Amino acid sequence: MNTLTISDLFNHLSDYQNQYLSIISDPEQYYTAVESAYIDVWPIGRTDLYLGDLLQLWFSERWLISSPCQLLSVQTERSVKKSFQREHDLYLYQLSGSALSGSNRSKVWSVSEGKSLDVSLDSAFKYYCIFKGAQRPEAEKPYANNSFKTAI
Repeated sequence: MNTLTISDLFNHLSDYQNQYLSIISDPEQYYTAVESAYIDVWPIGRTDLYLGDLLQLWFSERWLISSPCQLLSVQTERSVKKSFQREHDLYLYQLSGSALSGSNRSKVWSVSEGKSLDVSLDSAFKYYCIFKGAQRPEAEKPYANNSFKTAI
């Protein structure tokens, strides 16, 4: 199975949108790996995000960032925060932070700029909970099937 990059995904987003229903219903397509797409929320831990996860969250607009956030950049040994807001432009794909403090350093894809941006969102835990509410198809576990076959 190939691993997609975020830029590749956005270069073909209309194709994924047209195939959306078949992707989210087929575990093999749903669980296509996406490079650098994950949630890492302390103390819960890290969870990789897959093509189907991202498409569900984006097309439902639950991970399409419309509320104000802080643009993060590093300039000469200090972190600079700049508040900004955009409508239908920022797609969350990487969430790293704390469920307790809410502090986070996340990555979004900006459609208008055609690149990834580092941002701080209003709450890491909120976006984690939204992800947990998404439906995922049951994945067949090939290692379990192989073990069972060899035991017989």
